Amino acid sequence: MKITAVRIHNLASIVDAEIDFTQAPLKDAGLFAITGDTGAGKSTFLDAICLALYTKTARLRGDKGNLIEFNGDSIKLNDARNLLRRGTWEGYAEVDFLGQDKQLYRARYTIARTHKKVTGKLKVAEHTLLTLPDETLIADKSHTIKEVESKIGLNFEQFSRAVLLAQHEFAAFLKATGDERAQLLECLTGTDKFSRIGVRIFERHKEQIAKLEALKAGLQSYTLLTSEELELQQTKLTDLKTQTEHTKKELTKTEKALNWYQQATVLEQNLLQAQQTQQQASSALESITSQSEQAKQAKQALEIKDNRSRFTLLTDQNTALEQQITSLKSVDHLAVINERNTALAKHTELLNNANEQKQNAAPVIAKARELDSSIALQTQAVKGTESQITKEQTQLDELTQQLKQSNNELELANTDSTKSQQWLNEHAQLHVLAKDWSYYQQSFNTYLNAQQQLTANLAQSRTLNTELAGQSERLNIQNNKVQQCEALLTSEQSALQVLNTQLNEFNAEHCDAQLKSIDYLKEQRERYKQFNAELKQSTQRLQVLNQQLNESQQAHTLLNQHLITSEQALKGSEYALNQARLRASENVEHLRTELRPNEPCLVCGATDHPYAAAQNQQLNNLIIDFENAFNIAKKQFDHAQSELHKHQTQHAVLTAEHGQLEQIIQTAKAKQLDIKNTMQGARSELNDLTPDQLEVTYKQLTQQKTQYFEQQKRQRTLQTKVNELLAALKAEQQVQQQLSNKHLELTHHQNQLTSKHSELSTQINELGTMLNSQFENSDFWQQLQANKLELTQLHEHVTLYQQTQTQLEQSQKRQDTANEQIKQLTPLISNNEQSLKALNEELLKAKALLNASQSERLALFNNEQISADDYQTKLTSTQEQMQSQVQASQKAYDDAIKQRDEHTITLKNVEQRLLENSQELATLEARYNQWFADFKAQYSGATHEQIKILLTLSSETIKAHLTQHEQLTQALTDANAALKQQQLTLEKHNSSDKPTQSAEALSTQLSNLNEQQTQLQNLLLATNTAIEQHNQNAKALEGKQAELTTLKTQVEQWHLLNKVLGDATGKTMRNLAQTQTLKILLHYANSHLKTLNKRYELTAIAQTLDIAIIDRDMADEQRSVNTLSGGESFLVSLALALGLASLSSNKVQINSLFIDEGFGTLDSETLSIAMDALDSLQAQGRKVGVISHVTQMSERVATQVHVAKKPGGYSTVEVL
Repeated sequence: MKITAVRIHNLASIVDAEIDFTQAPLKDAGLFAITGDTGAGKSTFLDAICLALYTKTARLRGDKGNLIEFNGDSIKLNDARNLLRRGTWEGYAEVDFLGQDKQLYRARYTIARTHKKVTGKLKVAEHTLLTLPDETLIADKSHTIKEVESKIGLNFEQFSRAVLLAQHEFAAFLKATGDERAQLLECLTGTDKFSRIGVRIFERHKEQIAKLEALKAGLQSYTLLTSEELELQQTKLTDLKTQTEHTKKELTKTEKALNWYQQATVLEQNLLQAQQTQQQASSALESITSQSEQAKQAKQALEIKDNRSRFTLLTDQNTALEQQITSLKSVDHLAVINERNTALAKHTELLNNANEQKQNAAPVIAKARELDSSIALQTQAVKGTESQITKEQTQLDELTQQLKQSNNELELANTDSTKSQQWLNEHAQLHVLAKDWSYYQQSFNTYLNAQQQLTANLAQSRTLNTELAGQSERLNIQNNKVQQCEALLTSEQSALQVLNTQLNEFNAEHCDAQLKSIDYLKEQRERYKQFNAELKQSTQRLQVLNQQLNESQQAHTLLNQHLITSEQALKGSEYALNQARLRASENVEHLRTELRPNEPCLVCGATDHPYAAAQNQQLNNLIIDFENAFNIAKKQFDHAQSELHKHQTQHAVLTAEHGQLEQIIQTAKAKQLDIKNTMQGARSELNDLTPDQLEVTYKQLTQQKTQYFEQQKRQRTLQTKVNELLAALKAEQQVQQQLSNKHLELTHHQNQLTSKHSELSTQINELGTMLNSQFENSDFWQQLQANKLELTQLHEHVTLYQQTQTQLEQSQKRQDTANEQIKQLTPLISNNEQSLKALNEELLKAKALLNASQSERLALFNNEQISADDYQTKLTSTQEQMQSQVQASQKAYDDAIKQRDEHTITLKNVEQRLLENSQELATLEARYNQWFADFKAQYSGATHEQIKILLTLSSETIKAHLTQHEQLTQALTDANAALKQQQLTLEKHNSSDKPTQSAEALSTQLSNLNEQQTQLQNLLLATNTAIEQHNQNAKALEGKQAELTTLKTQVEQWHLLNKVLGDATGKTMRNLAQTQTLKILLHYANSHLKTLNKRYELTAIAQTLDIAIIDRDMADEQRSVNTLSGGESFLVSLALALGLASLSSNKVQINSLFIDEGFGTLDSETLSIAMDALDSLQAQGRKVGVISHVTQMSERVATQVHVAKKPGGYSTVEVL
């Protein structure tokens, strides 16, 4: 166990503090000091550790005391919640530690007030345990303390002894009692098994005592009969057995007679039931006679069902074909063809007119374009002249200054104009394009794109044709596969249907029932044979026993007579002997000596005393003879009695065996009767079979069942194959459908490409015709068609031509301007006026020329204001419309021709089918008439309507009716056989062994006998139980006495163990074991004590857990630990604490130790020694914290946790 961090919030004087032992400088320090002034809150650090782990502290230990009102709260004075800082509503103590399982945990103890207010009531403290680093909650509330104890391995008391030595508790272990030391040592060393052993010894001793007492009490419950009571019970048992056997015989005889009446009743009921069954079967068979007859006729009519179905189908087809022929003949294709031919000629003529009109309009359109260009130039010239005239008036003064410049400009303009005109003349073919380049550029683009699309279309069409051919081939192959799969599936389905029909015809349940019946019949016959053999053997043995019993009875009579004779002889001999002895006894002899002659005898009064005179030897000899005779008689009597007892025992054995044999015979007869009745009640045709016939039938049924299972196996195989074929067919059909869809898709795509090809061809032809008409002899047009010239290059040429043309116009303007300037620069105004006059004349000429051109342009299109492009578009649209009409008419004409040809072929095919159907109808009718004649010969009342009705019945219905008729017929046969059998059985029963008494008298007699038998059985049971109980008790007492002796020995052994080691809490055994642990602990402690103080050595008082010290300075004198001074107690306690840490490392690893007392009692030298000892623990991986305000100690320890007291009642914590 190792503490890694402590956090405090609002506890006592500390507001917020965190001490992390995993961070420098505490991480590297084995010894650190918690320093501060008195009352600063040093001990609060230890309180926080205890609160976070165990919810209590050493200073507030215990939970005693009553609730009181304290600072507004109802709380005990020793409640840990008193540590909450005043003026705050929440505080907590939090400890991170490393458990025994090497896992990190965080324990937290939280104190809070209600409503999060300082004035709120104190709430129940929260105690939680989390795992780190994921902070998963593993315990809360009351379960937390148990989890903490399991993770650390110590409870609070043990923790305060081994880890945290608080104020006033440092020397607690040193001065603790023996029990407290034993508890702590047991936990630290993991030797709690000794306590459990002590408790187990105590419990086992207690168990053994309880067993002994129970055994003694149980022996008192056994009772035994006296010899007279036992003999009386045995005699009574013999009599009861005799009476019971007699009653059993009477009861068996009565039951047998009563069973005769019961069996007769059952047989009569069976007969009545058989009659009812026979009547029901007969009625059921009569009720379906007509239905069965119809089913037989329908079954025979099935032969012609296909004929009639085919006849009806062909008749319907012929009717439809005749209607189709009539409809086909009523169609007139010639009129349609003529009409569509006329429309085609008309549309062709209109197309020719449109083409001619468009061809004739080409020069006019060209003239119009030329005039448009001239008008544009003339208009521009007029406007230029007018502008020049205006400028002449404003520029007159400038003409003189510009004369020289004008001459130079004129020369330059002439040069530029010559060059531009020369280039334009060389590229005159671009003149038309430059006039309307946007229009021609769009036309060229459309033409070239159409050609590209047409080329791509052709390539796609060729690829598509190839793919379509391959797809068609794959589709044909797949169609063949589907047809093959369908044919194979049809074949397998037919085989499966045949097999199913065979399986349906076989009744597996009936076969199993027959097999079970045969097995049951064999078993019953075998049982009957066994009972018969047993009955025969028992009867023979019974006869022998009867003879033996008769002989035994006779011998018993002779032995009784012999015993009586021997007894009489014994009694006579005994009497004679007694008389002789009486006369020869001492009293008689004494009386004889007293007799006097002629005096009367005191006994008999006689005066004659013949024996008094002298004693003769004859009397003695007589007594001896009597004794010998008596002994002989006694021996004979004993022998006779012994023989009689022996014979009685043998006779009893024979009687018991005789009774058992009679019981066996009765049981065997009863079972044979049960078998007969059972077999009679479940009688079938199998009962009449011999064993060989039964075996043959069994083998046949088994073979049929085997064949049935083989057919079932074949059926399952065929069904599986059919299912596989269906799946394969479905898959092939899916592939076929996919291929068909793909083929349709390709065909549709091909049609689209064809349509697109037609559209592109038409577009290219139209554009080509139009462009050829204008640029047939142009080089650029030839190059464009040959793909030697790009349209972008042509665009550049046209743009350059337009720019050159513009430059030429500009040069001409410059020339005109220069000429005008030169003319104006003539000396004086006359020259200027002449120039103006010339310009005016030129303007008039230009206007006249413009008016003439406009008139000529308007006359070209019948005085209609329309552009050449619009006129050309109008003609092209008309031409395209006519072309479409011609194509539609041509297609309609072709379709009419095609429909006429197809109509002719269809009519021939329909007429041929009608002829074939008529011939087949004649054949079918002839076959049907022949069959009907044969059927009517068998059933004279048959009609064609009846045949139609019979054909409406399905094969399943026919089969069901016939099967029902067969079943009912079989049922009637079985019922008749059963009725006859029941009649014979009843007659046989009535004629055999009918009792003389009535059934009522027998029932009364049976009841009386049962009651008598019950009473005898109860008496017999009671008597037998008493005897058996006596025997069992006698045997049990013998065993119980031995068990009692053994148990007493075990109790004495456990008593000795319990006396030495056992008790209810295991304290005795624990203390005995921990004395050895204490010796080990003192060994560890003394090793530390030698470093701290060489004067003292710890030792254990013999056979106890008490500790004493050996004072080396006082001649090794033993002293009580209570005689040590404060400083000496501190050093000894420190040595013990370190020894505990060393000892506990075997089970509970303790790597943290906190000391809060004692250093103030040490002098400087001793303090230095103690600090060296504590500092040496770092090498063992332990971290020791000491709490003290001793200046020397604070100076000695480099790493310190300083608690500083601040004004206002709070403290701060700082790691130095």
